[in-house]
Amino acid sequence: MTEKKKMLILDGHTITIGDIIQAASKPTAISLSSEAEHAILVSRQIVEEMLKTGDVVYGINTGFGKLANQRISSADLQQLQKNLIRSHAAGVGSFLSPELVKIILLLKINSFARGYSGIRLPVVKGLIDFFNLGLIPAIHSKGSVGASGDLAPLAELALTVTGEGSFLRADGTIQPASKVLAELNLPPLMLQEKEGLSLINGTQVSTALAISGYEKSLNLVKSLTLLGAFSTEVMLGTDRAFIPEIQTARNQIGQKRAAAMLFQTMQNSGFRHSHEKCDRVQDFYSLRCIPQVHGSAMDTLDYVKSILEREINSATDNPLTISGLNELVSGGNFHAAPIAHMLDFMAIILADLANMSERRIAAFQETTQSQAPMFLVNTPGLNSGFMIAHVTAAALASDCKMLAHPASVDTIPTSANQEDHVSMAPNAGRKLLQLVENVEWIAGIEYLCCAQAADFHRDLALGPITQKFYSKLRERVPFLDMDQVMSEHMENSTELIRKGELVSIWESALQAGFPE
Repeated sequence: MTEKKKMLILDGHTITIGDIIQAASKPTAISLSSEAEHAILVSRQIVEEMLKTGDVVYGINTGFGKLANQRISSADLQQLQKNLIRSHAAGVGSFLSPELVKIILLLKINSFARGYSGIRLPVVKGLIDFFNLGLIPAIHSKGSVGASGDLAPLAELALTVTGEGSFLRADGTIQPASKVLAELNLPPLMLQEKEGLSLINGTQVSTALAISGYEKSLNLVKSLTLLGAFSTEVMLGTDRAFIPEIQTARNQIGQKRAAAMLFQTMQNSGFRHSHEKCDRVQDFYSLRCIPQVHGSAMDTLDYVKSILEREINSATDNPLTISGLNELVSGGNFHAAPIAHMLDFMAIILADLANMSERRIAAFQETTQSQAPMFLVNTPGLNSGFMIAHVTAAALASDCKMLAHPASVDTIPTSANQEDHVSMAPNAGRKLLQLVENVEWIAGIEYLCCAQAADFHRDLALGPITQKFYSKLRERVPFLDMDQVMSEHMENSTELIRKGELVSIWESALQAGFPE
């Protein structure tokens, strides 16, 4: 039975990250609000009025970038738009995923809905048709510096509107746009003044990468916090560092949230009750300081979310039609610095959490910290256990440190030095997604270690929540009583992390009021 599509109405002002993620991942149809349609019509009217004056206006009857002082004759204005998107379609590398392209389409349409871009309503509705019909323009992943907008990738999107370029099929192959549009009886559009520039100018590719990175980062920060509780529990650590009173003394919001997750996850644990009177009063930092480090990451993601949701509802092309002034004004809204900075912030916090997780994985390999046999295996020596799983985690953590170097501190002048400072946001986005994949693997390895350590204390009961974490993993991965090929087990545990299974268990417990 085909799932019924939900309807998302784009108005340019109120769309959230959740709206975007849901529309890109679940059957959804989109349309414009009546207010957005009116705003688009008013914006286009300003362009039409400017054309009547014969004045020189950047983006309408001039060249672009360093060629802005070149006046273009009225007879060549449509050819100008065609030349623009052809020349700027200079992307290379692999194609962006269908989900990312769907996000780009949504962002582009919602930006137009604000009524600043001077584009005709039929062009915007053409993009809506693409989304609703499931058409995915083939967009290369490399070629943008994040100012003047994401030119090369967005030009490849714009090509398909005109019947050039290609669409990406479900099997990963590409098909000429002309053929696809003909099969669907969708006429290619002839772009008019300003429209090519409006289509290719903007931060939508950078922002799509940031939205995807944010969603994955949020899952990882929560998952790693829950794994931190699981590790603390099975290594016979204490929950005293997580009590609310300590967090109140620090007065950091994220720290309080992280500590609450840790403390509640460890409650009613036979592991914890078994050593309440022991002489181990302080745990090593990668257990004891989880609230401080993970809490800072949570605060950072809150900030990232606020910036991204402003950007989702922004006009980021140039020039913009200003209805109050009844004119087009050039500015720099295409500069993706706000997005580049957010992408780099996310990379930094994830790399730090990966370092901490790797340290806990390392602790599991050594008896005095893990309270389990060396390398978490029976008969160490004959068996190597988790020795090399830890080495893999160390390699991934080191790679994360390289990927965390901020892209936004780099710039390289382009367009004959007219565009002399650029954001490098797309580079920041691509490397964040690489880093995310590394951290998912590291979290998967820590998850395996937690369950393995728990099995060396079968006389003790896990807490209600961590027992569910354990049971979920044991549906896929057995206790390793002797050496086995680890890659498949790591894939299975990492897939559970990637799908947000630990977070789902936690959220269900939160809604139920935490079982005794």
